[in-house]
Amino acid sequence: MIFYHPDCDFKFSDYGIEIPVVDDRASSVFEHLKTLDPSLTYFDPALTPQITKEDLLLAHNKDFVDRIFGSYHELEREMMSCFELVDAEGNYHRYNPKKAKKDFNHALSIVLKQTGMTYYATKNALTTGLSYFLGGGMHHAMSFAGRGFCLVNDIVITLRKLQKENLIKTAWVIDVDAHKGDGTSELTAKDASIVTLSIHMKEGWPLDSGSVGDPWFIPCNIEMGIDVGEEDQYLDRLSTALNELDQNYPRPDVAIVVNGADPYEHDELQSTDKLKLTREQMLSRDVLVYQFLLDRKIPQSYVMAGGYGKRSWEIYTQFLKFVRESSSKRSEVSSR
Repeated sequence: MIFYHPDCDFKFSDYGIEIPVVDDRASSVFEHLKTLDPSLTYFDPALTPQITKEDLLLAHNKDFVDRIFGSYHELEREMMSCFELVDAEGNYHRYNPKKAKKDFNHALSIVLKQTGMTYYATKNALTTGLSYFLGGGMHHAMSFAGRGFCLVNDIVITLRKLQKENLIKTAWVIDVDAHKGDGTSELTAKDASIVTLSIHMKEGWPLDSGSVGDPWFIPCNIEMGIDVGEEDQYLDRLSTALNELDQNYPRPDVAIVVNGADPYEHDELQSTDKLKLTREQMLSRDVLVYQFLLDRKIPQSYVMAGGYGKRSWEIYTQFLKFVRESSSKRSEVSSR
């Protein structure tokens, strides 16, 4: 169920990127889970498929894919834009190349490994019912470019690859990250086989708001914006959105849950400060989605998405601990 290997971690500090993502976020979750289950082991990344240009073209346009697989200068320019490493005046922003230990070619290789892990974990969920990849969730990447720290959209690539292999026909994407899943909605806007739901901060993203005609304003099939101070309404509105999903769309072959921890009140990324859920609300959020899919026997595949700062690991760990305990209880009941 748990898919993780430290060689697949995207460590921002390796590239001189100074965004407050704690490099050991995923490993902290894994190690805490290991204290509950000493048999838990690293997943062998050699089992994941190599993600190719052809796979990326299932979601992204050829010009963009050619750029990231082109010269180092082209890749560097894409990375600088995607991770917002240059400000409007052309100065470095949250970026110190002197601290970089690895180059952007290595960063690309990790992004592709993570995409492969998202694919493999989701494929596994088709037979096991549930998988959780401690990584992935690059929901801002659009057809034409990376955005919002997301170079490519592993979610849509995964679903289209599974469709191409005739393993699924339809899918839901349930996005509970603090930021709208705008890349996923742009990529699937004309694709009725992938239905998107996003509950997120009503204000604060996209940061470069632009005009309503810009692609990042393309709506998800179901959108639920939470305004500042509306945290007490969050769970009821998520429940409403899930019920709307169930009532208006046929049940899919699989659901990917973009399980961002950044609505947490202790998140340290400035652009998440318009949504502050307590630890208890975060667990209730995750349990609500999990039970909704479980009750409908829809295979569910989770990716981490956003979660910034020293305490983000708490959110993933409490949910996975709940899943482990509830699964054990169901097993006990069924064996009687």
